[in-house]
Amino acid sequence: SLCCNMNDNEQQQQDQRQQLRQRPMMGTTTRENTTISPNTSTTTKKRKGKKKREEDALMVPFVTALGLLFLWVLVNYFSQNYLGAVIVDAAAPNNNNNLGGPAPASGDDSLITVDRLSHFIDSGTDYIARVSHTLTQDIEEREGKFTYIAYLDEDLRSDFITGDDQEEYNLLRHNGAIYSLCLSYLRTPSEEVMEAIQRSVSWLKKAAIQPVPDVSSRHKHRNKNEDTNDDEEEEDEGDDSVEEDNSNNTNTTEGDGIDYNLFKNKYTKFIPNLSAAWEDGTILGGDSAMQSTAKLGGAGLALIAMIGLEKISPGSLTLEELRQLANFIHYLQNEDGSFTCRYKPHRGGKDTSFVSLYYPGEAALGLVYLAELEDEDSIFRQRWIRVATKALLYLEEYRRHQDLRHVEPDHWALLATARLLPLLDSSSSDYWHVYRHAIKVMTSMVSVQSRHDLVSVHQGCHTGDGRTCPTSTRLEGLLAGLTFLKDDEMYLEEGPNAESLKERILYFVRHGADFVLQSMAMTSPHGMEGGVPGHFPPQSHRDNEVRIDYVQHSISAMMAYEKMLKHEGPYAFHSRKEHIQHVATKVQQRLKKVAKASQNKMEESPIFWIFILGAVASVMVLAGVSMIRNTKSQSKKNM
Repeated sequence: SLCCNMNDNEQQQQDQRQQLRQRPMMGTTTRENTTISPNTSTTTKKRKGKKKREEDALMVPFVTALGLLFLWVLVNYFSQNYLGAVIVDAAAPNNNNNLGGPAPASGDDSLITVDRLSHFIDSGTDYIARVSHTLTQDIEEREGKFTYIAYLDEDLRSDFITGDDQEEYNLLRHNGAIYSLCLSYLRTPSEEVMEAIQRSVSWLKKAAIQPVPDVSSRHKHRNKNEDTNDDEEEEDEGDDSVEEDNSNNTNTTEGDGIDYNLFKNKYTKFIPNLSAAWEDGTILGGDSAMQSTAKLGGAGLALIAMIGLEKISPGSLTLEELRQLANFIHYLQNEDGSFTCRYKPHRGGKDTSFVSLYYPGEAALGLVYLAELEDEDSIFRQRWIRVATKALLYLEEYRRHQDLRHVEPDHWALLATARLLPLLDSSSSDYWHVYRHAIKVMTSMVSVQSRHDLVSVHQGCHTGDGRTCPTSTRLEGLLAGLTFLKDDEMYLEEGPNAESLKERILYFVRHGADFVLQSMAMTSPHGMEGGVPGHFPPQSHRDNEVRIDYVQHSISAMMAYEKMLKHEGPYAFHSRKEHIQHVATKVQQRLKKVAKASQNKMEESPIFWIFILGAVASVMVLAGVSMIRNTKSQSKKNM
């Protein structure tokens, strides 16, 4: 029995040990759970290999394309340098038609920067304000006149009290200088500029704004010397008819704001509600024998100058004063929209012996300025719009069939058009006739020379003779035109030289502005900072002449250019689409700039860059080929 018990115990102990071997330890797993299946390992490796091949496949076209790009740069470089001359000669414009064609690219906007424009405008404005005579520089009767002419190679005269020798003083250019000062003040208000404007307008009103004598019935006291100094032959009186309700009235001096001193003791009868900007020897200085003459352009520019002051300092003038000048413009207009350009009382009134095709644009701009000042529902507003429209329609009919070479560069008409079109019904025939006239004037301005000649021969001068003022006035007109020019207008409609009128204008504006910006004297030992000479670069004493209108037109043009670059005023974006297009154009210009810079570096040391680019291109192509081979071999191993 003992033997049996021992055997049972041993059997139990063996069973327990067996159970302990089969029981898993706490926190462990069985061998079957920890063993990785051979099938799972193979699948993971295949996935990793496939992912790597996909990444390599993506890199292959990228690296290969990059190498081919470098090769293309090399080929393009050689084609431009060795084949470019042949291509340019073949595409050169025909000089017989004088219309030019799309030659060089239009360049980039970095040629003209806002900072560069701002410095130019500030310097020019300071010059005009500085030459507006104060009581310490001139006598009381001439306070507010400008130093009309100065020279870059002479000291700026600061004292005119001992005698006014400005024989060539021009009233229209006096008014134009005020116009530019007002534009500058609206841009950057300044106490010095405001004082100069007020002085100059005060002199204009006191010395030149006078009533209009009614000489239709020769109601005047003849001065015995009045006609002896006039070098023109006696002419017929012309059409001196006056509106029925006003022709028999006598004007008075009460309440009209006009000084009658100019015609004191000469005339007893005046046309009611009319005033003009008069020029004679007493007003302008120098030759006192000059007879009193009122010009259409003088009235238009006086209206612009005076309204300029009223806009920046409301209450300085009355609407009645301004309307009397506008009435004089209306009085000179004929039924067909044309004008009698001068009024000479000593010759019977309206003088038809002289015609200016620039005066109507000046008059139209003055009328539109006044229309903007009138109340929306005012009958006067509609009257001024109608007279201005009629004036521009006459110019359109006059120039409709003219050859482009004979169309005047009428920048005043373009300035008037830019302000008049928003006041007209865009569905009316008048609107489109006025618009088409402006297109013809702008096309004429950019047709005088080719793109190549403008830049390479004449350095941006629009007239090709180094004169600064005609270039500035054209810039004023073209920049005004860009505010209403349609994008689909073409410069040349047919043939390989067809191009957008807008692109051509921008090219001429950019390089013309660069020419004018270079011409200003930024520093001067003679106190002539801000002066713009008549010719650039000046080659003689006469070329160094700085006339007040040279500076006035140049800063007016640059202020418009600055607005265009900043997209302010009439140049502001009208839709989100325009903004997106502008951004896209900027990106394109930047890319062109980078490409141009790269080309310039290659031109400086071509052999070095050819070697570098060739080596990089070769490495890129070889790397691409090697990656293709590796990809193929890996694919075969994994199959």
